[in-house]
Amino acid sequence: MASTWRKYFDDISPRLNKRRTSFETMFEFLSDIKHPTIIETGTYREENNYEGDGCSTLLFDKYIECHGGNLISIDNDPKACLLARNATTEALVLERDSVEALGEMEGRVDLLYLDSYNIEDWNNDWAPAAHHLKELFAAKNIIRPGTLIVVDDNIQTTTGNLIGKGRLINEVMESLGIEPYIFGYQIGWIWEEPWE
Repeated sequence: MASTWRKYFDDISPRLNKRRTSFETMFEFLSDIKHPTIIETGTYREENNYEGDGCSTLLFDKYIECHGGNLISIDNDPKACLLARNATTEALVLERDSVEALGEMEGRVDLLYLDSYNIEDWNNDWAPAAHHLKELFAAKNIIRPGTLIVVDDNIQTTTGNLIGKGRLINEVMESLGIEPYIFGYQIGWIWEEPWE
């Protein structure tokens, strides 16, 4: 099944544009984990829009289909949840508020992918950035050392400032001394316990 996954990803990856390299890094990370658990916030919402949205739900679903594991996709939009359920074979799609759902989860997540709050105005990223910070803290019971945490939709300005959904999480990670594992339009960190 690994060859099925490789063919699928090779066919799709040119359409991923600014997310291509970071998705490649995520799947390389997952390849070292037997039957990984992936949890994403924000589900599949527009058919085959790999160029615009990335279609992470479809990518993760195909990966789990080929390699085994678990995928949970959380969204509060009924239409998006219905679309995701109809387009996937492995995903458990939860129609819920992501912060509440993450706060109730137990166990371990290997990849936590945060992409639930659309950013409408890149000059005012406060609401999406704060929402994703809430998701991170809500997921405290499932994040373990070695968990890869990724936030979509970020831009580094010409002055070096970061804007986007991951801005506040990046500030937290910087204060904890956790360096980015992925840094681009998507930003990711491998969690480590800062006080151990």
